[in-house]
Amino acid sequence: MEHMDFHRQPNAPPDGISLHDAGLLILRWGAGVSLMLYHAWDEGVRGWKHLWYKEGPWAWAAEVSERGFPLPEAVAATSVAVAMLGSVFLLTGLLCRLSSAVLLAGALCGLFLYGKVPEMAERLALYAAVYAVLLLCGPGRFSLDALFTSKRLARR
Repeated sequence: MEHMDFHRQPNAPPDGISLHDAGLLILRWGAGVSLMLYHAWDEGVRGWKHLWYKEGPWAWAAEVSERGFPLPEAVAATSVAVAMLGSVFLLTGLLCRLSSAVLLAGALCGLFLYGKVPEMAERLALYAAVYAVLLLCGPGRFSLDALFTSKRLARR
């Protein structure tokens, strides 16, 4: 029988590399890269060109307007900025739970708005599931959140 060290804090992470932490890292990177490359980046470039260089209409802002949101260009730009920053926060593991909560809210709103479009509903449901897991489990030990938390605890 393995010796139990009761002097350790009960919630302290185990020594060595944890499969749990590696899985959370892969989940964060998969969602962050996917959100950035397949959604936020292209929309951000189109929005930038539309807002700053007045190069043609911005389809996302037009769609936001069709959905009845006020100030459609501001709402569209904000949603793109949230997706881009959320992606960066997921990739780095910084403010992971907060960004997961915001991205989860966005995915659930998208499900409400696009739930009848099968391709969109599937994609949004998968993103929502990933964000819910990250919200509940946190970013894991391979993250800036864990690094800053361990430094703060070491100073005590």
